[in-house]
Amino acid sequence: MAIDALDPGPNGDYPHLDMTLQPTGLRTQTAPDGTKVRIDVEATGPDGRRVSELNPQQD
Repeated sequence: MAIDALDPGPNGDYPHLDMTLQPTGLRTQTAPDGTKVRIDVEATGPDGRRVSELNPQQD
């Protein structure tokens, strides 16, 4: 069975989540009707928290 990045570890953290590979921030995309829209592309976890909140960067 494959390991999902959002599978929680035994400590309640997300050890398989690689923050360096996750897209974050606002992006400009073209909607189907041709208008430009800005969207936030940061992924969210199963409970709705952003990935940056799920596994904070370690200093």
